[in-house]
Amino acid sequence: MTVALLTSQHPAEALALGSGWARDGEDVVVVLLDAATIVLRPGHDDAANLREATEAGVRVWAHDHAAAERLIVRGDAEVELVDLEAVARLVGEPETRAQWW
Repeated sequence: MTVALLTSQHPAEALALGSGWARDGEDVVVVLLDAATIVLRPGHDDAANLREATEAGVRVWAHDHAAAERLIVRGDAEVELVDLEAVARLVGEPETRAQWW
């Protein structure tokens, strides 16, 4: 079972929640949408939450268009830039439990 946490406003909280679940053995994907992609900016106040989440095993996805609107072009080992079709596929999987945060 995969837990997908989708957030558009509160990335720090979603990343922290996902980190805890990942440490407990859950397969977790945090999907950053809209304004939540701002956490990807270098030096952002919540960068530690992002680092902690990926170190805990959380897969972090960011909506590519939302990131581009904020002049963020980051895609690396920590964060995968994805389109909304990828998000829809993830949420539509029978083995995914999706939650909006």
